[in-house]
Amino acid sequence: MKKYMLFVVSLVVILALALTGCSSKGSSGSSGSADKTLVFGRGADTTSLDPAVVTDGESFRVTKNIYDTLLEYKGQTTEVGPSLAKSWTISKDGKTYTFDLRKGVKFQDGTAFNAQAVVYNFERWMNGKASGKFAYYPSMFGYKGDKGHIIESVTAKNNYTVVFKLKSPSAPFLKDLAMSPFAISSPAAIKKYGSKYGSTAAVGTGPFVFKSWKKNNTITLTKNKHYWKKGLPKLDTLVFKVIPDNSARLNALKNGEIDLMDGVNPSDLNGLNGNKDLKVYYRPPMNVAYLGFNVTKAPFNNKKVRQL
Repeated sequence: MKKYMLFVVSLVVILALALTGCSSKGSSGSSGSADKTLVFGRGADTTSLDPAVVTDGESFRVTKNIYDTLLEYKGQTTEVGPSLAKSWTISKDGKTYTFDLRKGVKFQDGTAFNAQAVVYNFERWMNGKASGKFAYYPSMFGYKGDKGHIIESVTAKNNYTVVFKLKSPSAPFLKDLAMSPFAISSPAAIKKYGSKYGSTAAVGTGPFVFKSWKKNNTITLTKNKHYWKKGLPKLDTLVFKVIPDNSARLNALKNGEIDLMDGVNPSDLNGLNGNKDLKVYYRPPMNVAYLGFNVTKAPFNNKKVRQL
């Protein structure tokens, strides 16, 4: 009986890279080789496949596999390293960042990734105040025209060099660029699909290509055969399957309907740790839990109440 993989914390990683060689029931393709498919069971559906407009982990789990960011976090740390930008320099005053982009990278629609594409994405976000749909951009950088907008300009010096000029130094700027909401989409796809981008189409430079979305059921991605990271992804197909109930999701794992899951009931952990056919992974979460008070309304507008 094959061993199944099981996560007990949020999974916001490229599954193909993290689970090399882990596949579900292989089906023979026309070439005669087994199709390497991984089915991930999760508790809820994605809200959009446009990473710039979402705030939920279920969406980012999928978009992380479709798109790349200019920079990326190294392993399970918050240290940044190269991704679509292979190197960068920072001016002495800390206000100008010059990024050297990878050459030969293509979006999944066949159009070229270049400095102009980066500029297009940032112009789209920074001018999005009227629509109000971009979730993280205003909180990280502020909208264009706002007093707090820290980006003065984003320009293409040439096809593979993009320059960010800031109004003032920003210590977390590089780490912000590595966040999933700032993944780079195909400008051609955004123009083509308009308001439907993110629901019927999603086009990035990532390891997997969006194939289909059955609402509240499955999202299916297929291997990007032209992915710029050589030898990746290891999987042919990646399926995100919604099973809202934790216990039902665990049963699906045990029955071989899915290969991987998260959201395990704490009461089930002891039994799982003793099951030789299941493997539990503990990973550091990238979340902050907090309790918020609306201090404009009673009784929380009373400082003494909040201090109890």
